[in-house]
Amino acid sequence: MRSHPEIFIDRKEEVQLLKKAINERRSLLISGPAGAGKTMLTLKVISELPEMLRKNCLYVSGMKGLQDLLKQIVHLLFDLDDPALRSRLRREGAPPVTFKKWLEAQPSTRLRGALYQSAAEGQYWLFLDHLPPLTHSASRVVKELIRMRATPVYLLARGFSEREIGHVTDIYWGDPHQLAVGALANASARELVEDCIHRFGLSELDLQDFRKEVLHLSGCLPGAIVQMCALAAQPQYQYGSQIKLKLLHIDYLMSGQKPASASQERSWQAPGIDG
Repeated sequence: MRSHPEIFIDRKEEVQLLKKAINERRSLLISGPAGAGKTMLTLKVISELPEMLRKNCLYVSGMKGLQDLLKQIVHLLFDLDDPALRSRLRREGAPPVTFKKWLEAQPSTRLRGALYQSAAEGQYWLFLDHLPPLTHSASRVVKELIRMRATPVYLLARGFSEREIGHVTDIYWGDPHQLAVGALANASARELVEDCIHRFGLSELDLQDFRKEVLHLSGCLPGAIVQMCALAAQPQYQYGSQIKLKLLHIDYLMSGQKPASASQERSWQAPGIDG
């Protein structure tokens, strides 16, 4: 589903904590249920950073495996004209026009070497979003970047247990290395619903039940509210002036954006990664 990072509300504390971590070059595990707005929070903070800092923020969304992740990061370094990477390409006789071919031919060991050298010689901030549970090999790369190459890594984890988020417990530990993102307060959630009604042109529809139900069905998670309001604007979810709430909710859940249950929310709010 499409993200709407421009729709953002009531995350002042989280914004300040993430900005502080970035300025201190301190790595963070940004955790919370699907729909909590971790991506919107991260993109908003990056967009508000000074240009010289913002351009060195490497944001990766999704990966098919470790090699794919390494390729994505090295490609971002190439786009930034990273001096260490450009020097490596010159030594290996690979002009910029052949970069994609060079990239595809590299095994993961060489990609790691290129990444580690650029990280050690440059000053970057790496953001990893929408990743599958972190494998042991991927966690080794993250640890190497953080501990040996002094490069902070911000991992956006969708889940609560180690089974869901993978091998992260030995990377991010203690409050200074964790930022929990959860449901909005009721007043803020209602404000977000009204904002979405305006943005998605829902005002002409019968919203008597919609306002209350979207809060209930979303669990007051901002991402869920935004996505359900975006769906409500599509003709297939409308019948005259009515919104087909049941169909909308089913399709939202089928998209893989299932909001957290109450028990998950309590677990997520408890100290520690595993609740």
